[in-house]
Amino acid sequence: MSVGPCSLAPRRGAELVVPVFLVVAAVAAPPLVGCGSSGGDTVGTQPVGNVVVHDENNYSAQSSLTIPVVETAPGADLQICWSAVSTDLLCHPADPVDNVAFLKIPNMSQDQVEARLTTGQLGESQVALYRELHTSGLTSSCAMLSALAFGSALVPASDYVESSTIQYLLLFTRGTTLGVGAQSMIFIKPTASSANVQVEAPDACASKILHFQATLGVAPVPIPTAGPWKLDWTLVTRDAFANSVSKLKLDKVELGFYEGMTADDLQSHFLDVEIIASSLYRAAVPAGQKYVDLATAKDSGGAAFPGFTQTGGTWAVAVLCSTCSVPAPVIFTILQPGS
Repeated sequence: MSVGPCSLAPRRGAELVVPVFLVVAAVAAPPLVGCGSSGGDTVGTQPVGNVVVHDENNYSAQSSLTIPVVETAPGADLQICWSAVSTDLLCHPADPVDNVAFLKIPNMSQDQVEARLTTGQLGESQVALYRELHTSGLTSSCAMLSALAFGSALVPASDYVESSTIQYLLLFTRGTTLGVGAQSMIFIKPTASSANVQVEAPDACASKILHFQATLGVAPVPIPTAGPWKLDWTLVTRDAFANSVSKLKLDKVELGFYEGMTADDLQSHFLDVEIIASSLYRAAVPAGQKYVDLATAKDSGGAAFPGFTQTGGTWAVAVLCSTCSVPAPVIFTILQPGS
């Protein structure tokens, strides 16, 4: 049930989509605009499962980004370092930084960039220049700005100049898949009065880059204790950020039990719902389907879901899009096992 933010980098051969679920809602509030489009996944058919999720069962989310800013000498070949990234945007332990990306965004203020990242509205046409550096093989956690490339190398003297109408953003991501894995980010601002040529990637949690709040649905979804457990989301039309889900390829379901916890507890600790689960089972969704039989779900060791045998806690289920640039659950709802 990961709700981590996307990397804000473009996908090769596709539109540049940089929502932070933000980010989650931001993330988080990962807005999932432009994620995981699938022409065969449409809304409007009738449910085939016996456990039907509606919009009112789904969670909603709000989020925002406050990205740190560092002033530097304009046109300089900056040294960029990322050893300080020990926690990610969700305040979880950070993975190694595998990629450093540079985005040059004209005709926007920093506030506008943050807002567009948060809502998934930063398109390819709005990014004038993208460059990146894969860190594999480097002997240190620092690199020069001129080492970043994407087809051609970044030229600081011409690509990084002082301007009141251009924003420059650095992203530090896990993995090297474009569109996935942002862990930290910073605005760099070329300023004539600055002699600074050093940029340190901020620790995302300490810098409080992501601000996120989830609100669970107004009602849990009833599910028979003895089965069948065919979960169906055909009637869900929007994600947590009120965006249409009609073109999303939802391909994974995660079922979790949270011993000793209430729905309010999950709402308060939403960014940790995957890591705080007492038991967690996953099931793949066949292409084009809007339902899955939870009897096919298995835990990380390959053990099959035994049914709703655990009590004294809360059951919840998430439906996700693994190919979306925003990895937040598209659907998250509380289950209410009963006869």
